Amino acid sequence: MTPYYADDAVTIYHGDALEILPELGMVDLVLTDPPFFMPAQHYASRAEWQRSWGDTSILAAWWSSVAAAVVPKLRKTGHLITFCDDESYPVFYPPLYRRFDLLNGLVWDKGAIGMGTPWRHTHELLIAARWSGSKWSGGNGQSDVLRVKSVLPSERRHPVDKPIDLLRQLILPTTDPGDTVLDPFVGGGSTLAAAKSLGRRAIGIEIEERSCEIAANRCRQEVLGLVG
Repeated sequence: MTPYYADDAVTIYHGDALEILPELGMVDLVLTDPPFFMPAQHYASRAEWQRSWGDTSILAAWWSSVAAAVVPKLRKTGHLITFCDDESYPVFYPPLYRRFDLLNGLVWDKGAIGMGTPWRHTHELLIAARWSGSKWSGGNGQSDVLRVKSVLPSERRHPVDKPIDLLRQLILPTTDPGDTVLDPFVGGGSTLAAAKSLGRRAIGIEIEERSCEIAANRCRQEVLGLVG
């Protein structure tokens, strides 16, 4: 495979994650913010057709395929951490439950009220999966609530940009310097930049070429203060 971008720490591939993942080597952490859009929530005919758990089947089948492709690339000392939301959480959980010894639900407290009605979003959910032999360098443990302000809309390089400080809090206790972090859904490249800033190697996959360009430009910035 020919990378879209590569430097001493980061490699980005442009393409479908399910096609590229089988060609990759082993990694130490999978940290990603995958698409978790639920098409059923936008049915215009809801008054006539009642909602069913089968509405989740498209997302569930896709995520099962992702888990089947990505988990074999993860060393048995590694971790998988994925962002999700209140509706996709129960869909994402079962394929990980089958493949890992331990799962934790994490909460990202964004520190400010967001969109939604009548309950407006102030947080985002994550699932952190590991095996009994997975490494941990976070001391006696860390809070499962991560309080980091979200990226201001005017400062985002991608519509769902995650704060670099938030990603560093996830990378530091689950990897060692020199380890490899994989993000199969790169978006704006914030996970890759965070990994690089901490002395980790990073591999990213992104199907949208425009996002590959954004991520590559971000990772070219060698001065850590400019990576966020």
